[in-house]
Amino acid sequence: MKHTNLLTGLLACFLAPIAPLSAQLSIPAVATPVSVDFTGYAGTGFQAIPDSGQLSSNDWAMTGMSDGALNFGDTRLTGDFARGITTGGVSTGGTYALNQSGDIAILFQPAGSDFNPGTLTLRLQNNTGAEIAELNVDYDIIVINNEDRANSFNFSYSTDNVSYLPVPALDYTSPAARDAGAPPFAVPRNTVLTGLGVPDGAFIYLRWNSADVSGSGSRDELGLDNIVVSAASGASAASFNFQTATLSVSEGDGIINLNVEISEEADCDVDVVLTGGTADEGDDFLFGSPQMLNFSIGGGLSQSVSIEILEDVLLEGPETIVLQLQNAAGGCIIGAVSVATITIEDNDVAPFGECQNLYFSEYIEGSGNNKALEIYNPTGGDVDLSGYTVKVFNNGSTSPSNTQVLSGILADGAVYVIANASADSAVLAVADITSTVTFYNGDDAVVLLNGADTIDVIGRVGEDPGINWPIDSTGATSEFTLVRKPGVQNGQKDWNIGAQEWLVYPQNTFSFLGAHDQDACGAACSTDSLPTNQRHTELGTVFILEWDPQPGAVACQVRGQQLPSGPSPRKNAVSPSISSISVPKSLAGAGNTWTWQVRCACSLDPLDAGIFTAFGDTFTVPGALSRVADMLEMEIYPNPSSDQLFLSWTAEKDASVALELLDISGRLVMTDLVSVMNGRNQISLQVSSLQPGMYWLRLDGKEVGSVQIQR
Repeated sequence: MKHTNLLTGLLACFLAPIAPLSAQLSIPAVATPVSVDFTGYAGTGFQAIPDSGQLSSNDWAMTGMSDGALNFGDTRLTGDFARGITTGGVSTGGTYALNQSGDIAILFQPAGSDFNPGTLTLRLQNNTGAEIAELNVDYDIIVINNEDRANSFNFSYSTDNVSYLPVPALDYTSPAARDAGAPPFAVPRNTVLTGLGVPDGAFIYLRWNSADVSGSGSRDELGLDNIVVSAASGASAASFNFQTATLSVSEGDGIINLNVEISEEADCDVDVVLTGGTADEGDDFLFGSPQMLNFSIGGGLSQSVSIEILEDVLLEGPETIVLQLQNAAGGCIIGAVSVATITIEDNDVAPFGECQNLYFSEYIEGSGNNKALEIYNPTGGDVDLSGYTVKVFNNGSTSPSNTQVLSGILADGAVYVIANASADSAVLAVADITSTVTFYNGDDAVVLLNGADTIDVIGRVGEDPGINWPIDSTGATSEFTLVRKPGVQNGQKDWNIGAQEWLVYPQNTFSFLGAHDQDACGAACSTDSLPTNQRHTELGTVFILEWDPQPGAVACQVRGQQLPSGPSPRKNAVSPSISSISVPKSLAGAGNTWTWQVRCACSLDPLDAGIFTAFGDTFTVPGALSRVADMLEMEIYPNPSSDQLFLSWTAEKDASVALELLDISGRLVMTDLVSVMNGRNQISLQVSSLQPGMYWLRLDGKEVGSVQIQR
């Protein structure tokens, strides 16, 4: 694991020096490598003046351990910070010294609450007598790939120990599939940090970050060795960096700006180039690549490029756009933050009307391991299952105990069977997949999701009923086979209703599994027909845009046009009854005149988006708008809430506001038009159908508070 080619001329840098309390790992001169190879470390802890086998906490800091944090100068000689020496293959979370034939490295065993996520920070002091402009950083990541989880071990740096800049080129993720019995291996890493400007006597901070990435079970062991840094002084070339390496936006945000900064004024150019991502240009976003930015002396230190985020009605989950800085000209260079990843969060809601989405059609909780789930497709077309997930919540937990992401294509009228691997042969004969998501009993909740949206439940998440939930007066969710009644044509998020939708059969009845009988769906949908009778209604602080319902539609989309030739935003409507959408006047802009068109879709396939009507039906936004700010001393109660939520305020003023409830990911889960008339200053919301968790409340696009839903 040693870099023997770097040993010549290295300045020895001992981790346990005999020095005063203020001793600090130092960069003593430019162009002189400083090495940290953990020789003598025995995994016995950290303190400012280390004893034999320890590391100096003047040099090292750590977060993410269940025993607390290690700050610079702290003493930590037990527990997670002092797990001793190992040759690998440990299971207890914490910090170790890895001994491989006398070569020592620092090693971490991440666990559920140890170094997951966690950080390790190395602090070096500039004692060169000059400003450090650049730093060459070289190190080995040590990996023991003995488990089936993938874990990250990424690098960032800081000159103030507050704002850390990631270096995406150094990102590392351990393999998800284990290589049991294989020895530790080293992953070399090297980078040059530019544009630093670290004064003599100041510090530079190097940080490594660890977190779960994918997989389940125990975690790989990760560590560091052979850290070598070398500084360069004097004025450095001006460098280009993205202001942020990551940016999260919503599908409905329209045009967004991404800033590029230069470290000092200079006459230089740089290109912003689209280099990858999972989002499709033209369908999900618009960006003319490459875009050149021209900087000049006196012209400022920041410029931006614009990306238009497009709206659609497809449930597709988060998608990414990757942009990179390239082709710096004029004597300038590309800095450490050269790659920016924009994540587009999907704002579409899963369809939930009759025959509009999948649902559980059978549930078996029999003797022993005779457990199975059946999912039925009533939609009238093939469904790509990659957007669907089944989760089981054991014993009243609000965190899933097991999760199964589905795959494949489910034909119209067909079923998908998930079975326990040890179930009866009659069950396995019709199973499409075996999965641990069938590790449930009668007191466990099972949930079907489309994207992030719940579309069907069996039981209640967050509630342990004891033995089971009763079904009618003859059955229960334990020791019975349950088959969905033929008249049921969609899932149910309210278990009070859902519990009444099942036919009950004796334990270990398997004869219904593999097919499902459902009553015929309603009127057929056609994308050739257009929504009709476009109209609008002015109501308080919003306009309600309406049209006659289109039979069978699962989603509609409105496109506005500010007259005469202004912006043309889009807004989706996806709900069981799709014939209207509300537009807050504050978003449309006082004094502006708008026209609009609408189209509806028979499915969420992007090729089945329907035909837009012609632009028609105009409205003009009044100059004076009612403001949410007029609603003073807003109160939200009870908070937490399980059933009914009340909002009250002191202002006694007639108003109407558009209400929106969003989950913690920013996904819209409830909309309503609230009319407050005749001086009434209280409204109520029914939240019993929502999943437990934190939600954000907005009125006319303004956030007014948060609420916790619990059961």
